[in-house]
Amino acid sequence: MALAANEIRLSKVRLAFPKLWTPEPYPGGNDPTPYFSATFLMPKDHPQVKTIEALMAHLAKEKWGIKGPNVLKAAKATGKVFFRDGDTKDLEGFADHYFVSARSKTRPSTFDGQRNTVTEADGVIYAGCYVDAIISCYAYVKGNNGLGAGLKGVQYRARGDAFAGGGSPAEADDFDEISVDEDEVDLTA
Repeated sequence: MALAANEIRLSKVRLAFPKLWTPEPYPGGNDPTPYFSATFLMPKDHPQVKTIEALMAHLAKEKWGIKGPNVLKAAKATGKVFFRDGDTKDLEGFADHYFVSARSKTRPSTFDGQRNTVTEADGVIYAGCYVDAIISCYAYVKGNNGLGAGLKGVQYRARGDAFAGGGSPAEADDFDEISVDEDEVDLTA
C-alpha cells in the first residue's frame, strides 16, 4: 500500500519511550489527554535525514506559504517540531542522533518482522529494539506554530540493548535449572 504524501516509513530506527499499548499523558505537560506515543532514534548519518528535512520544509511551505521557512526555523528553535537533535537531550542513546517523536489518540498497529500482530505481553517490541515505523506528519497552529507527527504503526526489525527501565521479558533459557530441595535452601545467605 502506498503512503500518503505527508506520511513516511522510518526504517531501521531505535525505539525509545514506547507507549504503544496503554496511552498516557505527556509527563509534566499541560495536556492531560492520554496518547499512544513513541520516540525513534536515528544516527545523524541515517539515509532518511534529508527526506525528513525536505518533508518538514514542504509542510511548512504548504501551511504558511512564503513565510514557511521562517516559521519552520522558529519552530525548530523552540522545539515545536517532531524531528529534533538528540544532542539537546541528556538521555541514554540520544547523543549523536536525531529523534522523531510521534503520538496518536488511537492505538497504533504493532507487528513482528513477518507482519503478525504483536501485543505488549508478547515482549517483542521494547525500548531499545530496532523498528520500522509509519508516521503521518502535519503542520499546526495551536498556541504556537509547529510540525507534529501522528503514530500509525510500528514493526519490530531487530534486537537492541534495552534502555534502562525497559526490555524484553526473560526467556526460560536465561535461567538455570534448580534441582535443590526447598527444605535445603538457606535463604539468609
